Amino acid sequence: MRPSRALVGAFAIACLLSLANGRSEAAELTRPLTDEDVACNERQLERLLRRLKAGDESIAYPQVPKGVLVTYSNSVGFYEGLALTMQHWRLDIGQTPPRDAVEHYLAFNINPSIRTLLVNPGRPQLGQVSIGREESNSNMVSPGDYFELKVEIDPSLPGNPQPDFLVINNYKIPGPGEPYNGFLANSTKPGRGLSEDGLLTPCHDKLTPFDRHVFAILQRMTRFYLAGFGLLDWKGAIFRGADPHTYRFNIFAVQGASNPPLDRVAGEIHLSWTPSGKLTTGTWAMLPLCREGQDLGCSKLLIGAGAALVTPVFGGSGRYDLNDEFLTGIDLYTDGVPGPSVTVDFEKMLSGTTWNTPPF
Repeated sequence: MRPSRALVGAFAIACLLSLANGRSEAAELTRPLTDEDVACNERQLERLLRRLKAGDESIAYPQVPKGVLVTYSNSVGFYEGLALTMQHWRLDIGQTPPRDAVEHYLAFNINPSIRTLLVNPGRPQLGQVSIGREESNSNMVSPGDYFELKVEIDPSLPGNPQPDFLVINNYKIPGPGEPYNGFLANSTKPGRGLSEDGLLTPCHDKLTPFDRHVFAILQRMTRFYLAGFGLLDWKGAIFRGADPHTYRFNIFAVQGASNPPLDRVAGEIHLSWTPSGKLTTGTWAMLPLCREGQDLGCSKLLIGAGAALVTPVFGGSGRYDLNDEFLTGIDLYTDGVPGPSVTVDFEKMLSGTTWNTPPF
């Protein structure tokens, strides 16, 4: 029995509508978030940063300033981060740089372990948390090198007098027959403190693969300069804003990894992209000082601070051009007042890379 022309026509229309809907959904690379979603992410990442160390214990000369950025690695709320050395030196009066201060990276991810059974079968089941370095995105060095990096996370309950830290570093793995040099590629510990701190429970499931692609790009391009005694180390978070095209950052100055962070610098980047996900332009700006009673979505830091989006370089060997850096830079604070917003040509800055094509 042959189908009627009306049935064939209806089927064709249904197929076209399905294709159209598919194209529409594909074009929506990100999703809007509620204010509550954003606030949850902001608080969660700030709690993680307060447990994380990646800078130097004390300021010394000569020394390279260090920074670390954390963000989300997947839709269910796990984390990834990038610790880095800056392209500058801390120098005392009369000192000269001992070598070129090219950036070095230690990329890592933080994940809860599915396994809860411990070695002792008499102990209560306990969720574990692991941190692992991503060697393909890191620069390995020998112990004692100026560019050595270490990331530590305290997974213990508050008040623990002897916390057992999760620790990784960027030491090279010794060759066959060579002695162990202290390299730490992975670390797994009980995560009771992280769990009670709400760090192992996702705020929502609205982040997309494109969001995480943008997070990774911003980690490699965003740099901060916090005025202090010989350039302060810093640590920060990148997360989504409520608008589908807006990404936020919170940065904390630290005077050494053992000290609590000073209050934050907050800002946002509004991005434009093609339907296929190629970044075109962006506008970024400082968020104003917190009003009385305001705690989130604002800045609290009253020291001189600046930021730049730098052209991506080959970690461990390349240097970005300082003129390009300052052309794309913003003054986050000048006498306590946010500097003007800046427009960035992402298409131009990423033209020499393979990064401006989402891998999906």
